[in-house]
Amino acid sequence: MQTDLTNAIFLLNEIKHALVELKEKGVKKTINLSNFPLSYDEAKFLDEVLGRGNIKIIYESAELTVWQETKISGVWWGEYRNSAGKIILRTVEITFFPELAMSQVEDIEDGIKTLDEVLENLKAKV
Repeated sequence: MQTDLTNAIFLLNEIKHALVELKEKGVKKTINLSNFPLSYDEAKFLDEVLGRGNIKIIYESAELTVWQETKISGVWWGEYRNSAGKIILRTVEITFFPELAMSQVEDIEDGIKTLDEVLENLKAKV
């Protein structure tokens, strides 16, 4: 009996199209896997095709987020958990690097202030 992989094949086509857009125009895309009613066989097939790459990013805050590079460069698995540890969102992100994992300008500004304070304190002691 042939397994129906219609939704998985549709997703792979979406991912391929998004990769072309990323390469040619720098356009990023996030696909919410909750929007696709994948069967067990489809999810397994998608996992086998995309696989796992070498980079894993863990963002630890009140809510844990993990990004895992796939073996397809520019394609990332995203898994978002709530404060109780329950998975609330699974995504496929087509991007050079997950946006939420990048340093934010406000955080960089805070880092500059912290280093300014440390350097001022050291200067006062010398």
